[in-house]
Amino acid sequence: METLTKKMDHVEKITRVMEVLCRDRATYSLRELERLTGVPKSTLHRILTSLERQEWVYKDPASGSFRPGIRFFLLNNRAFFYQELIEKAQKQMEHLVRQTNKTCLMSVLEGSVGLCIHSVEPPHPVKYVAHKGMAIPLHAGASGKVLLAFCNEHIRNRILAEVIPPEVDKQKLLAQLEEIRRKGYASSREEWIPHAGDISAPIFDRRGNFVAQIGVAGLASSFEGQEEEIAEMVKEAARNIGSSL
Repeated sequence: METLTKKMDHVEKITRVMEVLCRDRATYSLRELERLTGVPKSTLHRILTSLERQEWVYKDPASGSFRPGIRFFLLNNRAFFYQELIEKAQKQMEHLVRQTNKTCLMSVLEGSVGLCIHSVEPPHPVKYVAHKGMAIPLHAGASGKVLLAFCNEHIRNRILAEVIPPEVDKQKLLAQLEEIRRKGYASSREEWIPHAGDISAPIFDRRGNFVAQIGVAGLASSFEGQEEEIAEMVKEAARNIGSSL
């Protein structure tokens, strides 16, 4: 009974923290959370650190204050969030299709899986086809590598340890992810689908929280000599979408 009581006490502390964080204001400092929840600072710090690792809580790197993370928001109203994201991205995705004459797709990291949530295709018959709900591999192709490169470090480490196939050279993959973060986009040729290439960039919300991936895909040969130009188009679309979130 004593062990059960301790567990319930800990759950109650976490509940109090999340209730405060979900009030109508942007962020709370550690001191404010201690005052409002009654949870001691040392215990509060451990709770917040654990929640941050799992993306339930987001810590602003500039101010050190806290707010609910993207994972909590998605669980609370996942369908609404995805629909809002799609609506805000639609015009930018259509514009990318007109600019590049390629299929534009947007995907998210759903647990340990990449998942396409929306795509816009060009009108011509020869094109890359993506559909809602399509699984995106995280170790091959620009779309999946962007999801893996920009997700929470603790989640990335878990995926690398538990999800990525054992035959994948993880040291090489880690080097590629570092390069993707440095450049701000990823490109690939025939890594996932024969004869297909893609260029992808991350979408961040206005608080700097990684939300999704956006990219264009088409025949691998159609990217030759245009990678940097197309990458800038994709990155600009990602910034425009992110500024509206």
